Amino acid sequence: MSNPRYINRRNLLKATGATIGLAGGLPISTGRVVAGASNLAKYVQPLPIPEVREPDGTREGTDYYEIPIEEFSKRLHPDLPETTLWGFDGEFPGPIIQARRNERIEVRFDNTNLPSEHLLNVDDRIVGTKPEDYPGYDGPVPEVRTVTHFHGLNVEPDSDGQAEMWKSPDGVTGPRFAKHVHDVPNRQSRLTSTYHDHAMGLSRLNIYAGLVGFYFIRSQNEERLDLPSGEYDVPLMLQDRTFEKDGSLHYPRSFEANVAGDTAVVNGAVWPYLEVEPRRYRLRFVNASNGRTYNLRLENDRASGDAPTLYQFAAGHGFLRRVVPVGPDGDLESLLLAPFERGDVIVDFSDHAGETFTVTNDAKFPFEGLDNDGHKEHSGGDDGHGQAGPPLEELLEIRVAESSPGPADTSADPTGLELPPSPRVAERTARETREMTMEMVQDEHGLNTHLLNGRGFHDETVIKPQLGTTEIWELTNDTMHTHPIHLHLVEFEVIGRGPDGTHEPDPNERVGKDTVRVDPGETVRIAVQFGDFAGQFPWHCHIVEHEDHKMMRPFEVVKGNSKPNCGGETR
Repeated sequence: MSNPRYINRRNLLKATGATIGLAGGLPISTGRVVAGASNLAKYVQPLPIPEVREPDGTREGTDYYEIPIEEFSKRLHPDLPETTLWGFDGEFPGPIIQARRNERIEVRFDNTNLPSEHLLNVDDRIVGTKPEDYPGYDGPVPEVRTVTHFHGLNVEPDSDGQAEMWKSPDGVTGPRFAKHVHDVPNRQSRLTSTYHDHAMGLSRLNIYAGLVGFYFIRSQNEERLDLPSGEYDVPLMLQDRTFEKDGSLHYPRSFEANVAGDTAVVNGAVWPYLEVEPRRYRLRFVNASNGRTYNLRLENDRASGDAPTLYQFAAGHGFLRRVVPVGPDGDLESLLLAPFERGDVIVDFSDHAGETFTVTNDAKFPFEGLDNDGHKEHSGGDDGHGQAGPPLEELLEIRVAESSPGPADTSADPTGLELPPSPRVAERTARETREMTMEMVQDEHGLNTHLLNGRGFHDETVIKPQLGTTEIWELTNDTMHTHPIHLHLVEFEVIGRGPDGTHEPDPNERVGKDTVRVDPGETVRIAVQFGDFAGQFPWHCHIVEHEDHKMMRPFEVVKGNSKPNCGGETR
């Protein structure tokens, strides 16, 4: 990258006008997409529920999965022609892979049936699309290539599904390709998460095309809680898409740093409805959108009606310290989920027979985080990226039946639920404190490019924590909108927020996390313990457009005493 122009909050706030420009007259992209089929009727089809994937057999004494990645067509709305997609097992989203804590599985993803031409346009200005983007690599870089990452899982580097470990349908492998079969030990807390594509320079396209699915780890502690289960345990994968009139996916042909769809897609269906009984349900909210943050509320369709509280007990890993009521009279008014954050909640519909609710969202695009009063702003707009992206104010309708024909509800009352303690990361044992920064620049092509610590992915690896040690990372956002920062390998604890990182985290963040929201002008402090595996792993923004274009850096977990760090990434 030659002579990048750094763009920070101070410089952007000096600019005026509907479209803020930079030196040289290059406008910052808007992130706006134009809909071709946005007037589809809402809530005319039932919510599909992905099935749990059965193993294909055993390998080395453990359950083994052989999952094809295929191109297929599916009607996502009754009034929309079939959409061509890519999917695990030929499904969108992919099937639920479910494991038990401490029980190892092995998984192979087979993309040999994908075509050689990508479903969406590949912009070769993006790092990872050309051989010269990979130092020391002289092989080809096919247009179609995939690698699957188990998000939030504690795995060895070779099974992590990292960006340079891709493979093409005809067998060309990336410079760090290591093995065909992922070894997943599941030695960690219970988990609601995902598996998704992570190919360098293509993850935004591959995920938008459909390559994402649910991953669950169950545990005895979870089962002892008597949570709603079976058909009363409902996974909800939230995404946004834009469609052409012929049903095809609309995605910008040239790279844009922020892309939002104008249509809600939940579990692969456009604006579906969910029928429930008047009893307690467990809802697993997973934000699997490329870049859209959701601020979720449950609203009664009756003007004078109230809505049940969302009782959140988990945010991905393990359990919160206590159940957090979310709603008008709760500890939090709404459930805020940045890309690839999750929220497990219990909702009691017992007193709402015959009523209808809508899952709403008032987080505009791009998300700007906090206002000057410390309240949630939830508003995009002219933030240095031009106009706001398309709003997406409704996601799902929930219809409560008049009666419950099923068995009696014996699940636990969430108001009295005592959650098992989750492992804590002790801040006082931290060996290093690292200052990590987020910046926005324009590259040599005039493209908006986000960086971590002012560096690109292939710059020298200077972050080298020692295996088994704890570190404090201070994540500082000097850009104009929120970045969800994800660390591979580890789960960490949020210990501070705010302008100087000393404010208390939200009550539903007091749990092991792997992705954390960092708002503009904010420093988020996290305590991270690095184990159980040594080797190189990435950390990155989980707005996948940002991740694809340089907002990803490596860290290397080393054995023994690590050498002193350099490059300004520690203090």
